[in-house]
Formats: sequence, structure tokens, C-alpha cells
Amino acid sequence: MKIAGAMLAAAVAVAPIAAAAHPHLWISQSLGVVVENGAYTHVEIEWKFDPHASEDEIPAIDEDKDGRLSEEEIRLLVRDMMPELQKSGFLTWLNTGDKDFRPPKVPAFDARIDNPASFTPPAWDRGAGDGERMPDNKTQTMLLPPKATQLRNLVYTMRFELPQPAKSFSITTYEPNDEMRIEVDKESLPAGCTLDRHSTYKSEYVPGQPVFADRVTCRLP
Repeated sequence: MKIAGAMLAAAVAVAPIAAAAHPHLWISQSLGVVVENGAYTHVEIEWKFDPHASEDEIPAIDEDKDGRLSEEEIRLLVRDMMPELQKSGFLTWLNTGDKDFRPPKVPAFDARIDNPASFTPPAWDRGAGDGERMPDNKTQTMLLPPKATQLRNLVYTMRFELPQPAKSFSITTYEPNDEMRIEVDKESLPAGCTLDRHSTYKSEYVPGQPVFADRVTCRLP
């Protein structure tokens, strides 16, 4: 059975991945908030996949090849991809008080294709960390350039409901094995929100070379 979102599912799986460099894919995350009666009720994250990863995924999702995602194509994507994301807690931690927690409910979900691409990351070293410190099963595998001449982004949007309205919250989204790098677009931060690095959550593909996760904290007056 064809599984749309196979690359994402592989990235969040716990099984070791052989012959791979890191990260396999890069995501730019934007943030939105919903405020009702002076309190936050929902937080929305938007993932823009890098063009290479997008071209790996789009053909499996855009079944009629029209360059857009129909309601039916999105429904099938949710069916195939959402259970894998749910197993990993949507790669997301929330905090509305003293303790971090996973999103308690499955989020509202939407997807689209940005054409031309609105997110094109700088070239990154997919073999960073290779060499003497890398184990044999994590040696470099170079990826081919994007298949399409017109760069595109696959975009996911997930809206999480907070357990109760809150005057402040924080959100941290990351993949601990660094197969998938998620970085917050600081230009997208809503008013009242700030960006820093989480003190403990980290991605670490190469032992001793951690990448601490982006954390967004939002506060209302």
C-alpha cells in the first residue's frame, strides 16, 4: 500500500536509519495564535518543507498531478500520515504552566503546495559530522538536487487546542534524532511572542553535537 508522507513517517520512526547523513529534510515553522476573551485558546504551526523534501513527497500526495491539493487528497494524507505523527506527539511539547505536555487532541489539519517556493533554505552540509566520529552506518549519502526546475514547498498546517484558555504558553517542536530539522521563522512570530532555545530538548544525530530546539513563548498583557 502506498503511504503518502513516507519521508515524514520515516523521520519520526524510532528504528535506526542506516547510510544516512543529517538532516534529511529541513522545515521552516511559522506560528499563529487564537485569542478569545483575553486568553489564548489555540496555537497553530505551519511547516514548510524544503524544496527537495517537497519534491519527494508531492508526487505521492498530489495524485491527479494538477499542482494543488484537493479535499480528497488532503483526506487521504491525513489518513496515512496523522497516525504516525500522533505516535510521536506531533513532535511538539506545549506548556501553559509548570509542566510540558503533548498536545492533548488531534489538531485541525490542512495542507497546500506553495509554487513557487516561499521557503528555500541555504545549502547545508548533509554530511556534517561524517568522518572519524561517525559510525559506519551513518556515513554520508549525497542527495540529488530537487527534481523540479520550479522549486515548490509542501506545507502542513496544524491547529492545536489548548486544554484550557491561558494567558501564556510555550511551544517547542523538534525531532530528537535530527533526521528532520525544524527551525522557527522568527519573522512570523505574533505580537507578544519571543523565540529562544529550549534548555534541555535537543536533536542529536552525532553524539556530542546537539542542536537545541527552538522554543516560542507567548504572553498576553
